[in-house]
Amino acid sequence: MSLRDLVASKPKRPRFTRTLDRKQVRRMKKRGYDAERELVHKLRDNGFKALRVPVSAPSNEPLPDVFAIRANTILAFEVKSQVRYVYYKRNQVLKLHEFLDIHCIYPNRLAVLAAKFKYKGWVFKIAEKPGDYSLRLGQGISFRDLLKHTE
Repeated sequence: MSLRDLVASKPKRPRFTRTLDRKQVRRMKKRGYDAERELVHKLRDNGFKALRVPVSAPSNEPLPDVFAIRANTILAFEVKSQVRYVYYKRNQVLKLHEFLDIHCIYPNRLAVLAAKFKYKGWVFKIAEKPGDYSLRLGQGISFRDLLKHTE
């Protein structure tokens, strides 16, 4: 019996999916909303003019979750709030770059992936080009290091 025959005869394990009730979905959305608001306050405290863009549904428009401007720098953020692992799809990162291309009057433009880990803090990553990205606690850069990139 070959390895291929063994794999074919083995019954497939059902994929685990969890269904969320309305209360759990609301809690997840609120956690993301709170993280976006917290980031806006952090940016404002450091001299940026920052704004959260409230988009209630997925859109084809190139809008970031949060964007901030200071002097000749514009930052576009995709913000996620999870416990230990965050994944950013290519399409989300592409929208950040499209948004920055529209604002070409700013010479310093950064697409930033922001992750708030529950009880642990923030981690940031600058997305140089569109693609799939992931962040874990301990990867990426700190908020202080991100501010150094904007100077």
